[in-house]
Amino acid sequence: HFKTFDGDIFHFPGLCNYVFASHCNAAYEDFNIQIRRTVVGNTPAIDHITMKLEGVVAELTKEAVTVNSNRVQLPYSQSGITIERSSIYMKVISKIGIVLMWNEDDSILV
Repeated sequence: HFKTFDGDIFHFPGLCNYVFASHCNAAYEDFNIQIRRTVVGNTPAIDHITMKLEGVVAELTKEAVTVNSNRVQLPYSQSGITIERSSIYMKVISKIGIVLMWNEDDSILV
């Protein structure tokens, strides 16, 4: 299920790459968040997140986190991005005000 910024809820069981959120009405695209969904044990799950934040590209999977194609260790804080993992979720905070939380399974919040 997806709940939009304006409160609408959609059920979309698609398994592919999707633009989850972006700032598309500006001359400069300062952020873009893409997700890839797969099926794990008959249940759709998010297995890959790509975030483009003011020229920095962060990729999140359960196995690894990369920033500008370089694998990083968590917690990570550089280039205006902080990435940390707790026992419940992975959290990305950017200097432009975007906060993403992912339970490393089927839930993502921006």
